[in-house]
Amino acid sequence: MEKLVKQIIKIQRLFKVPEKLPKNLVLKLVSLFFAVFLWYFVVGEDKVDTTIFVSIEITNLPQDLVISNQFRKQIEVTVNGPRGLVRNISSQHITRPVNLAKAQPGSHVIKNTPESIKITKGVQIQNIRPANITLTIDRLLAKELPIKPVLKGKPATGYEVAAFIANPPTLGLTAASSILEKEVFLLTQSIDITGRKADFSTKIALDVKEEITELIGEPVISVNVLIKEKQVAREFKGIPVEFNHEAKRTIYRLDHHQVNIKTELPYNMAGKDAQNFLFKAVLEADNLPPGRHELPVIIISNPPVITIREVIPALIKIDIGSPQQVMKQRQPSPLPLSVSQEPKEQ
Repeated sequence: MEKLVKQIIKIQRLFKVPEKLPKNLVLKLVSLFFAVFLWYFVVGEDKVDTTIFVSIEITNLPQDLVISNQFRKQIEVTVNGPRGLVRNISSQHITRPVNLAKAQPGSHVIKNTPESIKITKGVQIQNIRPANITLTIDRLLAKELPIKPVLKGKPATGYEVAAFIANPPTLGLTAASSILEKEVFLLTQSIDITGRKADFSTKIALDVKEEITELIGEPVISVNVLIKEKQVAREFKGIPVEFNHEAKRTIYRLDHHQVNIKTELPYNMAGKDAQNFLFKAVLEADNLPPGRHELPVIIISNPPVITIREVIPALIKIDIGSPQQVMKQRQPSPLPLSVSQEPKEQ
């Protein structure tokens, strides 16, 4: 281009231009020629149609609001224009801005018009699909939801689940109120406990709806399951009552000499005979003064894993008598000696 200009200047010097004509006339004529040529290149070039994808650009959405529905993130725009301009449009970052600075919760219909998209001059927008997009705007809600493990199957016979503990126990979520307002807890996938007799730990994923998965991803939860042996109710009858008052020469009277006890004991012990167990029913009467007393029955069991639920009767009355004095015994009177009973001489 620089060489062309120099040649034009050399030609201008060869030809004498009348003084009345403007200076650099040749340069101005050349510029006019190039302008006409460029105009023809742009306007007169073959025009083509093409479809481009334009991204939806959300701007100025208030921090306490969120778009809760799924909407198309791109729209299809058909444009018409000179081949050279249309070819370069795909490399340009063209967006359809949507300003939500004044948005309120609810549904909003956004119209896509040619005026809403800024595009290169000389290129015309022929068609936009979809013509409208609908945005559902909701308020943000923050919740701390507990994690609830889901168990399937049954432990071994005679065993049951004592507890199950998730780690972490809760997850914090922030989402549209329409998604979280009815959620009470987060469920895990099923954990099989079939035939279990002892505590165990496992790692499991959550089983939640798609909207929540998009918020939290796919975290792995650690769950501890505690298994215990079942307790079985059983009653033992005729347990003799003992007491520990030990005053000498004292008379004791009990309203009941035996008690019945209702117990809970481990499943594998429930079928054993009564002689396999040792129970003592005791009244703590030590150091009590003479008189009538009502005392609770204390049950001592062996083995200690047995739980005492009820003692019948739970209270027993005991009469403690006063110590009896020792009666002095009279010495027998000596028998009179008869003649025949005289002592013999030694």
